[in-house]
Amino acid sequence: MTDQYTDLAELDDYQLEHDGQDLRGHGLYTTAGKRLGTVSRMLVDPEHDHVAALVLEDGRGVPVSEIEIRDGNAYIDPVDESRYFNASERSYKRDRGVVVVTRRSRA
Repeated sequence: MTDQYTDLAELDDYQLEHDGQDLRGHGLYTTAGKRLGTVSRMLVDPEHDHVAALVLEDGRGVPVSEIEIRDGNAYIDPVDESRYFNASERSYKRDRGVVVVTRRSRA
């Protein structure tokens, strides 16, 4: 199943559940320790309220199913390079992930 994703920075009424989950500007590594790059954007599946993909500084989008955050960096299971996508496309369609976002309460 695929869904349309939106850049977290464009969602004024969403925020990450925990500040420590903001991976923008931090490294992305495989669980084996191979550096994939630096996260520049986080793509959200607003229909399911979670981060579904990370965009690296070189423009590659990486779909995520699980993210482990250690020492401020993100670790994911290795992703086959054939699953990377060009993040310059406006419509992002990839598998879903598990980093949860919540709607901000309006005061």
